[in-house]
Amino acid sequence: MAHTCTGFEHQMRRVVTGVLPALALGLSSCASQVDETPDAAAMPETSALNLLVAPQADPDAPDDIDSLKIQLKLTGVEADPDTPLLDILLVSTNVDTMANLVTDLSAVDTAGSLSLTTRTTSSDNGGDPTGGEKMEWYPDRETVGPIEISYTIPVSTSIPPRGPAPPIGLSYDGQATSAAGQIILLLPPGEETYETKIDWDFSHAPAGSRGVTSLGEGDVTATTPIGATQLRRTYFMTGDVSTFPKNVPDSGFFAAWHGEPPFDADELMAWTSDLYGHYSDFFGQDEPPPYGVFLRYNPINAGGGVGLNNSFVTTFGKGAGADTDQLKSTLAHEMFHTFQPYIDEPGGLESSWFSEGLAVFYQARLPYRFGLLSAETFLEDLNYHAGRYYSSIMVNVPNSEVPGGFWRDTRIRTLPYDRGMLYMATVDHAVREASNGAHSLDDLMRGMLALQQAGQTTTYESWETLLREALDEDAVSEFRAFLNGAMPVPASDAFGVCFQRTTKELRRYEVGFEPAVLAEPKRIVRGLVKGSAAEAAGLRNGDEIVKPVPQDGIQGSQGQKIELLIRRGDEEFPLTYLPRGEAVMAYQWEFNPDERDNPDCQ
Repeated sequence: MAHTCTGFEHQMRRVVTGVLPALALGLSSCASQVDETPDAAAMPETSALNLLVAPQADPDAPDDIDSLKIQLKLTGVEADPDTPLLDILLVSTNVDTMANLVTDLSAVDTAGSLSLTTRTTSSDNGGDPTGGEKMEWYPDRETVGPIEISYTIPVSTSIPPRGPAPPIGLSYDGQATSAAGQIILLLPPGEETYETKIDWDFSHAPAGSRGVTSLGEGDVTATTPIGATQLRRTYFMTGDVSTFPKNVPDSGFFAAWHGEPPFDADELMAWTSDLYGHYSDFFGQDEPPPYGVFLRYNPINAGGGVGLNNSFVTTFGKGAGADTDQLKSTLAHEMFHTFQPYIDEPGGLESSWFSEGLAVFYQARLPYRFGLLSAETFLEDLNYHAGRYYSSIMVNVPNSEVPGGFWRDTRIRTLPYDRGMLYMATVDHAVREASNGAHSLDDLMRGMLALQQAGQTTTYESWETLLREALDEDAVSEFRAFLNGAMPVPASDAFGVCFQRTTKELRRYEVGFEPAVLAEPKRIVRGLVKGSAAEAAGLRNGDEIVKPVPQDGIQGSQGQKIELLIRRGDEEFPLTYLPRGEAVMAYQWEFNPDERDNPDCQ
């Protein structure tokens, strides 16, 4: 055989869509070459993507970063006046990208310079309801050979946040900057994979600058070919960056942050590294894959986070963003996503009850099991999610309504997390009871993971099959009822002998006006609820809420007030109230007094 095709021998993360057609085409191309001996000039180019990121110091403030110069060298990529060379979404998961702020864009190939023109086209954004358009760049002629592209983006330009969103947007604090690839990278469209290398150039950066991505620190080469989808889900951080450990390893756990966290970041990351090792053992991984945690400051919704390619981004600040127990919960949750199974069809938000329900169920249970979390902290985490769910007026909303309402209403957005966790707890308890403790939810989860690792597409039917095997047909009926909005109620001892179920009077979350307002770019109050705390505080229809308001955490805290900055005419003023409505009886859990001397309950 004169040519060996190795570019498709890789494993793709499940977030990549359309892999199998590309794989089949690649293998077909290889097969056609088996008995041929073409000369070197006829040999196809290996698809490759070399990315160079060069932070540029501010001429007037040499310790600060002013912009990022980004260079791409694409090999094996072709485009013409009717085929886009590059694209980027205008809005990604409710975050504005840098599409409209790109400057100094240039391109050249073997035949000389390329003139690029832009078009804005519609995009379903992978089903994300916050998207809708993407910007594309087309060459003025057919490209020839490798293509080199260069452009610059400013890092100090502030784009007002649109509303609830993950921390993927460009963050800037002067001496460092960070963002997800989907915000800053112009990349070839499609699902093609490339031999990928990321390099850094600090020749014009502030002294002492470092560069860290989801693939590690400094110049790195992806161990397997990856595509634009994964590069967009790669995190980039550069400038005055701190890391744990001090020297980032080539594999395993690492962390990076910029700014000044209001806690001991090294101590928190040491705890997280320990948990990552336990997760690796729990899932039977002898060689855990690389995993990076990135921290950055967030003045609006600190404490939240987002999972990306082999990495997780969380934020610190005031409130929950300074509470290390809550940050541990967030980190435990998101790292679990790296290991867990998913439902492939239907994917996305429609099956988020499975992925998020499992992650919430295990985010406190596993650290508690491993001795990294106290019983008190476990109970607090449980009651937070149970209280948020059982006090919600959306408690019986069918799962089919989650995708459409996810970004519009915090009470719907939290359902996959809270209701999913409580459903998983009912399954776990039922399996333990049916097997006299020999089996648990762990086994069903591993069963789904085994299907995925075997290359099978996981579906609701896959889950139903496991339920039948572990339980009975009634369990399948209960699952379908759950999807239709039935309230899951775990048994009193569903979380172990240390705890028992009780009820507590809680007040429903009520923002006092149309919730979708807070998810819109221009937040104009409408649908003011008469008699609500919002009306009593002085809010009016037509008022503009100047700053985004995080709600997910407030919804779960009975005593936390909502703080609005209101613009009414030419006047701006703060307005604060407790966003609570009617009182209802909600399930909670408490320590079992008969087990308080049990060492396992400490």
